[in-house]
Amino acid sequence: MIIFPYFAQPRNMNAGIFIFTILLTGWLLEWIVYQDTGKKTRKEVNKKALLYKLSLAGMFLLAVCASYSLSLLTESSMAYTKTFGLLFFSQGLFLRYWTYYLIKPHFTRTIVPLENRPLYSQGPFRFTRHPFHTGFFFISLGISLYISGNWLSILTTFLFVGSALHYRMAYEENYYQKKYGDIYIYWCKHRFRLLPFLY
Repeated sequence: MIIFPYFAQPRNMNAGIFIFTILLTGWLLEWIVYQDTGKKTRKEVNKKALLYKLSLAGMFLLAVCASYSLSLLTESSMAYTKTFGLLFFSQGLFLRYWTYYLIKPHFTRTIVPLENRPLYSQGPFRFTRHPFHTGFFFISLGISLYISGNWLSILTTFLFVGSALHYRMAYEENYYQKKYGDIYIYWCKHRFRLLPFLY
């Protein structure tokens, strides 16, 4: 009897579940590993950050629910979907830890960065303006693909998670443009916003 049909796959089922569990644990450990250096921020900024976080969490849950619904529509997983799901998940997790390691002295969970945070151009910032968000998108995509076993979950992830990230990135970029001016505009022209070679 299969309790969770979205974990079912014909081969290497136990290995897939084990890897998925390890990755999920690594993602949840972010809340312990990532130490916020910007705790003394304004209350209104924290409230706005909470609003963005709740909307992003809601869109993520919608993507997961849509993926689960897709898993019920197909009797078996499409070719390599779960494998690619684990690959995207691990890539997103690696990207977020790499970014945190780089910006650790200036890391904050609010939507407005610290005043003394520099404009990074090394590491993952060479390719994307928002590597933390890129990592979250890859994690969301990986979870959706693994749960659904259906390539259509790529579209639902773009629709729900992508749209929520779009508004948050726009807010952050507006802040940076005011702070750095033309330098930031030039910096943006040489980096993709979220996904290299796509967006």
